[in-house]
Amino acid sequence: MDKNHIKALIEQHLKDTDMFLVDIKFSPNRLGIFIDKPAGVLLDECSALGRFINSELEASGFLETHDVEVSSPGMDSPLMVPQQYLRRIGREMKVLEQDGREIKGTLIDASETGIEIKEVVSRKENKKKIVTEVMHTLSYDNIREAKLILNFKFIK
Repeated sequence: MDKNHIKALIEQHLKDTDMFLVDIKFSPNRLGIFIDKPAGVLLDECSALGRFINSELEASGFLETHDVEVSSPGMDSPLMVPQQYLRRIGREMKVLEQDGREIKGTLIDASETGIEIKEVVSRKENKKKIVTEVMHTLSYDNIREAKLILNFKFIK
């Protein structure tokens, strides 16, 4: 089965909605489809896309050897498309650049071409702690991986 054919089917189903395709993963007996939307994707929406894909692929025989799974990417998954970054403005994240440099900071802005992230850097100078904010503008091409930093703060 051709990945471009699957992508076209998904985009056909998601057309005129606020949902978007994040990724498609093939394994020997599984087709994984990951979708999202600004307010977060619902289980019913994943199920509806799964039923649609199954009905479209039934005649091809693909479903005899593959299971189709549709889900959201999950909070610990890397961000892959600009729409995911837009949804997470204001959140803490860790970005690994192509050259291996790591930046931890707050996502300030996102566009179709890249992101802006604010990093808080502290250093000691003459026994004083100096805290500065550094703004980084990164193109998506320069990002190897970007993940949210999950903070689980418990209220006592």
